[in-house]
Amino acid sequence: MTYDPTHFRTVTVHTSDRGPVTVPCPPWCLGTHQDGLDLVDLAHEGPETALTADVPLGPVQLLDAALCQYPYSSDPDDRGVKAAVLLGTGWHRLDPDGLRMLAAQLVVHAGRLRDLAAELRSVEGAL
Repeated sequence: MTYDPTHFRTVTVHTSDRGPVTVPCPPWCLGTHQDGLDLVDLAHEGPETALTADVPLGPVQLLDAALCQYPYSSDPDDRGVKAAVLLGTGWHRLDPDGLRMLAAQLVVHAGRLRDLAAELRSVEGAL
């Protein structure tokens, strides 16, 4: 999907340090922002995507991911748009190269899981 970088809408967010602040939202942002935070903690967040694995106890959601941006962060490196990915118990912000590297690692791991499935089938057959 391609986004028009000139298409912004505005929302008013109630910050704890600056009161009500009207900010431009990029087109991919859901437009919902948490009130009561400092302006530096304001985040734009896009729709999440996740892998849902069907396992015997029911579906399990893995690898939640979405576009995100902290445009007023005190760290200039954090102001750009990144992909936030839930890995383990924490969110990790990745640039395009980091996200591609994660995807490549997942492909390798999927191969290992297929190999493990074949080994399991073999072990089951020997019982």
